[in-house]
Amino acid sequence: MTGATLTDRLSVTTIARRLDLVPTVADWLWREWWRRTGRTLEEAEAVYAACRAEVGAPQTLVLLSGGTPIGTATLARHDLEERPDLTPWLAGVFVVPEARGRGHVGHLLTAFDEACRAASIKTAWLYTNTAVLLYLQAGWRVAEVIQRSGKLPTTLMRRDFPIEGSDSN
Repeated sequence: MTGATLTDRLSVTTIARRLDLVPTVADWLWREWWRRTGRTLEEAEAVYAACRAEVGAPQTLVLLSGGTPIGTATLARHDLEERPDLTPWLAGVFVVPEARGRGHVGHLLTAFDEACRAASIKTAWLYTNTAVLLYLQAGWRVAEVIQRSGKLPTTLMRRDFPIEGSDSN
């Protein structure tokens, strides 16, 4: 991202609409998480190329600033091996380092919420080791802390989406 400022127009698109963004998104996420697990960049590209549902999962959202991609989040079917029973998931939330600290994750989370509502999803899940406060502030709730073998404890979080017209009492 070169020269982008806080005043640049932000928009969200999807991989389904912009397949040309797959290499960028895959590279970001491979460098951030996948590389250290031994997975290849080509595997990441294949996964994100398949995340192109128009409604529901799997769907990858891409945040653009002035037309330049600066962040991503995915509505995924599965994301945590210890909880294969839960679906769908918020996964792969990432903002490029030079655009961090400007509230861009909030735009991605709003787009994710809209994607969940469009698909009539009642509950979505995520896990994090580092961003519990950020997600609490965005309306997520802690469901449990999972002790993972050989890994840091992981906070499992959930977000419930009331179905319009239903009685929430």
